[in-house]
Amino acid sequence: MTNQQLGTLGENTAAEYLTRKGYRILCRNFRCREGEIDIVALKDDTLHFIEVKTRQGVLFGHPLESVTKKKAAHMRAAASRFLAQWPKGWKRPAQIRMDAIAIEIDHVPNI
Repeated sequence: MTNQQLGTLGENTAAEYLTRKGYRILCRNFRCREGEIDIVALKDDTLHFIEVKTRQGVLFGHPLESVTKKKAAHMRAAASRFLAQWPKGWKRPAQIRMDAIAIEIDHVPNI
């Protein structure tokens, strides 16, 4: 499995989890010149900008260790760009959060 396939598996897993928990996924893999956000989701009048980090095993450390200050800064800039494109007439959420989800995979299914 390539790193890209592993990342997609992790993002799909995270999106399914969030949906089961009552989040509404607004966008996946939002990209702009400032950066990328894996998942943008809405729940209870809070907009969540979510980074998903996936690892197979612990050889390279815990997944959240790769969310650096630089990565967080790129996420904030991308979130600002996303908000600048917010559709007119849509109510803006009362709160905005930056979140990260760690996915550790023990066994990778054959894809």
